[in-house]
Amino acid sequence: MDRHLAANLALATTITVTFIGIPLIVIFASRLWSSLPQNRPRHTTSSTTATRPLTCTTTIFLGSGGHTAEMLQLVSGLDCAHYTPRHYVVGWDDSSSIEKVHRLETLLAAKKVTTAGQGAGSGSVAGTETEAGAGARARPNVVATDALISDTKSSGEFDYMVHRIPRSRHVHQSMLTTPFTLAKSLFVAMPLIKRLTCLAKSETYPMTGAERAQSTGVPGRARRSVLLMNGPGTCLALALAVIGARMAGIPDDQTPDLVFVESFARVKTLSLAGRLLYPLCDAFLVQWPGLVQRYPRSKYIGILV
Repeated sequence: MDRHLAANLALATTITVTFIGIPLIVIFASRLWSSLPQNRPRHTTSSTTATRPLTCTTTIFLGSGGHTAEMLQLVSGLDCAHYTPRHYVVGWDDSSSIEKVHRLETLLAAKKVTTAGQGAGSGSVAGTETEAGAGARARPNVVATDALISDTKSSGEFDYMVHRIPRSRHVHQSMLTTPFTLAKSLFVAMPLIKRLTCLAKSETYPMTGAERAQSTGVPGRARRSVLLMNGPGTCLALALAVIGARMAGIPDDQTPDLVFVESFARVKTLSLAGRLLYPLCDAFLVQWPGLVQRYPRSKYIGILV
């Protein structure tokens, strides 16, 4: 009797795995395959949108220490009028990176005001402030928030925002416990990515009157967004959250392009974060030409930082 019962249980398990488990695995694998950058459709730009300047929501991960220094140096060279608003993501205990962000953004805001003032001086009576200059002065410079706290100022009235997420792996942490901390980081990263670049597009990208008029007759107009990363492992949680959004069917134009910038110190081999993110990123940038030969999907762009 016991043998007969065991045989029935084994048969039921086999049937369940065959007719439920295997189809689920196939569906998951196919969705994952279609979500990887090498299998995604190429972006096409119409002639209407090509002539219209668009801003780009930019999410920037800061990995603390040297990673933060390299990334902020890269950000300082961006056209901040185009890459705005900027969302910085840092580890929950990384106060040093937050201070560096505030210092950089203060300098960028001062530079913008100075540029606007020079334009006003050359085109009008000295001392007269242009509308652009007034807007630059009126906009708040700093809006800091926690990843789990709802932001009531997500209406485009800011230049940048700081978000915190748990670290995926701490220094000297055992690899046995890393999956648990990674899961915790991913748990916070998923709603953060959703709020910033997936489902809250209307909040992070409010159109001005001129932009709304320009977009008339252009269906599906969406703001491009990008996620910049350079390691370490915590950025993997953000990348997985974006891949998960694509697998869930979020339209391609509502998820950020994943961009990884390998460290200047990596001359012949990739970092651990680079090896993990290499198959996931839409653009993988390296600073040494020898890496392109070993990793053909990478792109050599010269010395950035």
